Amino acid sequence: MENLLVLSVHRALFCAIPRNLKGLRVLIDEENELIWQAFFDTEPTEEEKEVLSVACTEVLADFPGIDVVEEEFLYHPMPLDTQTIEEWAFVRWEP
Repeated sequence: MENLLVLSVHRALFCAIPRNLKGLRVLIDEENELIWQAFFDTEPTEEEKEVLSVACTEVLADFPGIDVVEEEFLYHPMPLDTQTIEEWAFVRWEP
């Protein structure tokens, strides 16, 4: 993740990480699309989705050249595959 994106995402996530969130993958792809994938232990509530959607909008405001945003809020009971660390903005420790 490029430095400006990292700073933007971390600012937007301040006080906006739901307890149920296990990981957040964020990247800007080669077509200048913002991909925002939130992974949850259980089905995310509407409130959890809304909090993270607001954070996504704050990031989007920092990058006026982005035309398309793909937001996904996914129930993911299995451990996350974090091998591509540069795409992960947040990953919760799982014993």
